[in-house]
Amino acid sequence: MIPDYLTFIRFQNKRNLLYIYIVTLILLGFYWKNTFFSFSRDDAWLVSAILALVLYAFIADLKAYWAYKCVVKNVDLTHFLKKKSAGNKSLFLAPFGVLVFGYLIFCAFTWALLLFIPAGLTLVLLAVISPLFIWAIFALLRPVYIRQVTASERNTLKYKRLSHYLVITATMSVLMNLITIAPLRHSPQFDLYGRYFTLESIITMLVLCAIVLAINLIFLRFTRRYIFLGHLFMNEIDLTFSTTIPCQELYEKPRWLRLVLLVSIEFIWSALIALIVTISGWSLWFEVYFLLCYLPCLACYMLHAWWKWHNDFMMSCDMYLRWGELQSGER
Repeated sequence: MIPDYLTFIRFQNKRNLLYIYIVTLILLGFYWKNTFFSFSRDDAWLVSAILALVLYAFIADLKAYWAYKCVVKNVDLTHFLKKKSAGNKSLFLAPFGVLVFGYLIFCAFTWALLLFIPAGLTLVLLAVISPLFIWAIFALLRPVYIRQVTASERNTLKYKRLSHYLVITATMSVLMNLITIAPLRHSPQFDLYGRYFTLESIITMLVLCAIVLAINLIFLRFTRRYIFLGHLFMNEIDLTFSTTIPCQELYEKPRWLRLVLLVSIEFIWSALIALIVTISGWSLWFEVYFLLCYLPCLACYMLHAWWKWHNDFMMSCDMYLRWGELQSGER
């Protein structure tokens, strides 16, 4: 029996709220640890950005997900299909618009808390309340996106290639990484000016890059096959979205060998960057220096994302073509 919309979202709401809490607490926990378990007014802007990026991550492909649900009809959306609606396509409701709006909301909320309670309690309250805000915005946008799907003409190509989709995701990932590690600039361990080209400094950056990459790869484990299927149904991508994968020979290598290559390249690259910065006498911001050292790990992240999402897309194409055959057979 196909569940109706209200029954389905009651189950989904519980699961989504749990996911939002887990992701938010992990990211705020890392940020808090990097501030040496302190919180001040200067941190309000960065914490608000973290929360806004979490919100964006949960709603970026929400419309595509419900396009998949709408077409395959494993949820009864009669409630929306009966209503004739052109769908509100305001820029403020687009994922990037919601990102900006969410950032402003979280900034206002954080500063309001700081006005009335000690800074030490503000982060605790944010960790408890902000996931509920994110979940509420998610729940409010869901019917809007469903109405857009049911009213859409489905004739606009949004992403020509997987690389375009990947660049947006990688950019958001880098922003989150930079914001989360930003407090480390105040750590004596990462005060590297004048001693970039030392073994201790190089290994310190190597470990930091490895930790950041490992966390990013964990979040890559979630499949996007149904997201890509939704994009296919809306014609936002086509069957040429991803035809091959880069570095095929590297992809076929054992995982342990790829790991050894990455560590070796990252060490040599970090040493080279440290040498250049030392010789030039530059005084770089910590975030800039980290990003320069992180480039090999970023390339690794993008390759792994490309490989995984290519496989997910191939499965989406298979389901898309099979669905087309089933629909043709019914006619």
